[in-house]
Amino acid sequence: MLAQRMKCFASTIVLALTALTSQASAFVLAGHSTLRVSLDKGFEPVVATAFDLVCSDLQRVMDVSAQLTKDEPQVIIGSVQGSDVVALKASGVDLAPLYEEGQAFIIATNDMGQLVIAGSDDLGTAYGLMEFSRLLGVSPLVWWADVDPEQISQLQVPDGYYNHQSPYVSFRGIHVTDIEWGLQAWITRTFDPSGAYTIDQKTARNIFELLLRLRANVFWSPEDDSSRAFFASAEGKALAQAYGIYLGTDTKNAIDFPGLDQPLMCEDDGFGYLRHFPSEAERQQDRGCGVYYHANFSGGPHEYLWQGTASPFLMFQQLSEAYYHGAYRLWVLNVGDIKPCEYLLSLFTDMAWDLGAVRELSIGRHLEEFFAQTIGRDVARLISIYMKEFYHLSFQRKPEHLAGTRTEEALDGTTDWNTIHDMPWSEKRIRHRLGRYDLMRKNVLWVADSVRRTHPSRYDAYFELVEYPVITVCDQNQKFLMAQLARHGRPWLSRESVADTWRRSDLAHNHIQSLTQQYNALRNNKWQGIMSSNPAGRQVFQPVPHTQVQGSLPTDPSVIASFYGASYHASSFSGGSVLDPVLGLGASIRAMPVPKDCNVTYKFKHNYGQAKSTVVLLRVLPTHPIEAEQRFTLSLDGSEPQTYTYDTEVGTEQWKRNVLRNYAVVVARLPITQATGEHQLVVSALDDGVVIDEVFVFPASQVVMEQ
Repeated sequence: MLAQRMKCFASTIVLALTALTSQASAFVLAGHSTLRVSLDKGFEPVVATAFDLVCSDLQRVMDVSAQLTKDEPQVIIGSVQGSDVVALKASGVDLAPLYEEGQAFIIATNDMGQLVIAGSDDLGTAYGLMEFSRLLGVSPLVWWADVDPEQISQLQVPDGYYNHQSPYVSFRGIHVTDIEWGLQAWITRTFDPSGAYTIDQKTARNIFELLLRLRANVFWSPEDDSSRAFFASAEGKALAQAYGIYLGTDTKNAIDFPGLDQPLMCEDDGFGYLRHFPSEAERQQDRGCGVYYHANFSGGPHEYLWQGTASPFLMFQQLSEAYYHGAYRLWVLNVGDIKPCEYLLSLFTDMAWDLGAVRELSIGRHLEEFFAQTIGRDVARLISIYMKEFYHLSFQRKPEHLAGTRTEEALDGTTDWNTIHDMPWSEKRIRHRLGRYDLMRKNVLWVADSVRRTHPSRYDAYFELVEYPVITVCDQNQKFLMAQLARHGRPWLSRESVADTWRRSDLAHNHIQSLTQQYNALRNNKWQGIMSSNPAGRQVFQPVPHTQVQGSLPTDPSVIASFYGASYHASSFSGGSVLDPVLGLGASIRAMPVPKDCNVTYKFKHNYGQAKSTVVLLRVLPTHPIEAEQRFTLSLDGSEPQTYTYDTEVGTEQWKRNVLRNYAVVVARLPITQATGEHQLVVSALDDGVVIDEVFVFPASQVVMEQ
C-alpha cells in the first residue's frame, strides 16, 4: 500500500513535466481544445469551487475550455456518495477503497481512454480535482508565491494509471497570527484601505484557495476581535463553506461544524519541541488527539518571525512522534503571516495528508520535489542542497538570535537582556560560519542567473522562496559576526583594518533593507507591506553599534574524540528497534533518535595513561518527555551505567538557553577502567524521546562549558 502511495506521490509532480508514450487507452488532452466533462450536479459548493479552479488552470496552462456534457465525456467526475454514481460505476475503475474512507479520491484512466476523478465524499472529490491541477503542473503556491504555471501543449496520463489517496490526519490546517507588521499592513495597502477588517474577504478567499490546493480543511483566524467578527459573519462562513474549510479561532475554542469535539491538543513550546504526547488513556477518548505546531513564534526568550527558519527536519521528527503516539485527529500549523513560511506550510500539509509517503521520500527529497514543482526540475537538486544548508545553519542559531538579546528580562535578574552580546563562539568557528554563508550566497545568486535564463516566469517565485530569505540571512550573519570580530579588534581580512570590518557589518544591514524593498515591489507592488525588515521592532534588526570590548574570543577546547549522533564509521546500534536518523536534523545533521531500551555505542582509541576519569559531553535535542521522564545512561568500557536526565520546564532560564541554541547539554565524569586500546562509550535510553545530536570526549583536566 505504501509503495502504491509513493508511486502516486511522485507521479503527481512528474506527469505534467514529462512527455509519456501515447497508448490506445491513455488519457490524452491536446492544447487549444475543448474538454468534455461529466460532472454530477448534486455536490456541495466545495466541488464547484474546485472545478472552477481546474477550469481556470486548464485555460491558463493549455488554453483548454471545459464543457459539461453527459455525451462521450473525456473526464468523469463524481463521488460514491453522489446522486449520480452510475457513470462512475460504469467507468470500470475500481472504486472499492472509497467506500471505507473519508476525504479520499481516486484518479485513474480506464479502457476507453477516459480520466476518472472519483471521491469518497465532496471533499475527496474536490481534492481529486486539485490533484488534476497538480498533474497540469500548477503549484498550490500559484498565487501566494507567484509560481506561474509553465505552458504545456499536451497532457498524457498513461494506460493503467491509478492514483488513490486518503488523509492520514482527519483535519489539517493553519493558524494565522502575528499579523500586525506583515499581513495587516499588506491588506490595508492592497485590498482594504479602510481597514474595516484585519482580514478582508479578498484575502480570506486567497487563503482558502491555498488551503484547498494544499488539501487542508481547517482555518484558525487571528485572535483579534475584527478577524473573529468577519469569520463569524454569514459572509465569512459562506466563503469558508465554498472552499471546504472548517473555522476555528484558537487552540482553546472548538472548531465550527457539527460532529467534531475539540481534540486534546498537544502543543509545542514555541520552538518546535512538543510539550506533551498523548497517554494511553487520552488516546482512547472519542474526541481524539491533535497537534498545534509553530513554524514561527512570538514570545520569549526571543521570537523568530522573519524568514521561515524553523527546521523542517525537526518538524518531521516531532510530528512523526506525535502521529505514532496517537495525535492524528487534528493538526494545526501556526504560520504567522503565511509568508515566508511557504515551504514549511507545504511540508506540514503533505505530512498531514500522507505522512508515510513523506517518510519514504525523506525531507531532503521532499525539498527537492518542492522546488522541482515551484521553480524547475533542472535546478531543483541544487536549490535543495543550498536550502538544506540554510536550514542547518539557522538551526544552529536563527538570525533573530544572533545578537544575544532577549525580548524579556531574564528570571535570574540579569539587567542587560536587551544589550548585544557576543555569540559564545571561537574566532575559528565564526570565520568558518561566515565562509559557509559566503559560499551559499554565491551559489544562490548563480542559480538565480540560471533561473532568469531558463525559467524567466519563475524568477519572482525563486526570489521569494530562495533568494530573499537566503541572502538576507547571510547578511544578518555577516552583520553580527563581522561586528563581533571588529569589537575584539580582529579584521575580517589581514589586509583590511578593523574599520573595514565594521563597514562590512553596516553594508550587510543596508543590503537587507534594499532587498526587502525589492520584495515588496514585486509584481507591480503586489506584496507592498507584506515583508518587514524589522518585525516586532527588535534590537537585532538595527545596525550594530561600533563599540570595543576587552577580553579575547573563546578558544575551542581540546577533544579526545567527537561523534555525530549517527556516526556510522564509529558507532553501532542495538535494541528492540532503532529509528533511522532524520538526515538533516540537529546541529550535526546526523541526530539519532534512540527509543526506549535501545542503545548506541561510540568507539574510539586513546591512551589515558594514569588518568582516573574522563569527561563526556552530550548535546541532545531539547525535547520534552513522551512519557513521565526523559532519561538515559552512560557507561564507558563496561563501567556501571550512570543515569542522567535533561528535561527542563518551559520558561526557565535553562530552557531558554536550550531552545536558542537548539540543544541541551549533559556533562558527565566517567571512571576509566581501561587505560589503552579501543574504548566503548554506551548511551542507553531509559525512556522514549531521547535524540542524540553530538558527543564529545575530553580529558579530565579540560574545563568544559555548556556552550
